[in-house]
Amino acid sequence: MTHPLDGQQRTRKYPFVNMRISDHTVLDTIEGRHNCRLCNRSRKFFCYSCYIPVGQLEEVLPRLELPLKIDIIKHKKEIDGKSSAVHAAVLAPEHVRIHTFPDIPDYRQEPGVVLIFPSATALTVPQLFERNVQLQIGDNYGLPKGHHMGTMLRRRMDEVEVQEPQAGDQESPKKTWTLDNLPIRRAVFIDSTWNQSRGIYADERIRSLRTVVLQNRLSQFWRHQRGSPRWYLATIEAIHQFLLEVHINAWGLNGEYRGLDNLEITEGFHQLAAPLKLDTSIEDVGRMAPYNGQYDNLLFFFANMYDLIHKYYDHNDLISYRRPI
Repeated sequence: MTHPLDGQQRTRKYPFVNMRISDHTVLDTIEGRHNCRLCNRSRKFFCYSCYIPVGQLEEVLPRLELPLKIDIIKHKKEIDGKSSAVHAAVLAPEHVRIHTFPDIPDYRQEPGVVLIFPSATALTVPQLFERNVQLQIGDNYGLPKGHHMGTMLRRRMDEVEVQEPQAGDQESPKKTWTLDNLPIRRAVFIDSTWNQSRGIYADERIRSLRTVVLQNRLSQFWRHQRGSPRWYLATIEAIHQFLLEVHINAWGLNGEYRGLDNLEITEGFHQLAAPLKLDTSIEDVGRMAPYNGQYDNLLFFFANMYDLIHKYYDHNDLISYRRPI
């Protein structure tokens, strides 16, 4: 998609250029509100209680198939109408479910479940796919003695570095990944403020899960959260980033796809993706084809609201975009 104001000069990069996001200007044509067919509450685009579109939007809304299941654990104080997590449940209803803490499943006996949370022992997505990488953690992530990453996330994660094979001249055979043998079957996300998320993480039903940390990416979320750095992503951004990393590590990256150019993801991400680029058709968006925007429509509502916010407010005046990096 292109920026709606491309003809006008601007000093910021439009983050969604060349992404495969359906034309969301259809949302701008919807007038009034409609009743949800399940709960009968009045809603604008979708019901954030039942996670379904309202009115005639269901006929034009993009629907996504994901490679794995997504669970979102929402803090009870998180305002439903302001949470981006609902976008995922509306756009990928077959693969996403939302639970309100403490009413959550017990994941301890379910295989293949990971928690997206920066604990002190968190793995990266490439490590889950048996790639020979490591985190450059430096001196305890720059935190004071006695603290660790899972209790005080105040510094940007250092980049992931590829380590060259050491044993002989031959590399081990590369594993072929399919939808049936991915190392992850379900990913759990916590939808809350950072302080609230630590309380949820303490619950024994999820604390035993393997934790995964994402590559750094600057958030485009307009909602300011005091004390959070710029790379603290909105939930829908985090889901998109996670699926992006999973897909590229499993099936590669289409060398012609340009949707990542303005997302401002850390250089380490691009270094790890570079050897996985493949020369395939720009039209190939199959479920196991090299990444070519298959999950970009997760940002359908997010991109529309971003455009609406920037229609009325200057980007540089919004506190959320002036947070430290």
